[in-house]
Amino acid sequence: MIKHIPILLILVGVIVLVLGIVLALDYGLTFLTGIALFFGIAMIVAGADLKRKIKKLNAKNRKDHHDYTISKLMEEEDAQNKEPEED
Repeated sequence: MIKHIPILLILVGVIVLVLGIVLALDYGLTFLTGIALFFGIAMIVAGADLKRKIKKLNAKNRKDHHDYTISKLMEEEDAQNKEPEED
């Protein structure tokens, strides 16, 4: 569910941006247009940034898990190598 939040932010940002453009072109409302344009652009940027951060965090977690698995395998291999030497 968390992966869908950036996509929703971008979609809502685009809708608010289009609403601001419609307000400017059809009704000539400049104050509301400025607010809508600002929040639309802010939502699009926030959604894109959040998507990038989630992707970066997932890659880091995969790397940490991979490193942990390799270290555990090396420890098991070392333990197996030490057992025959002790006999």
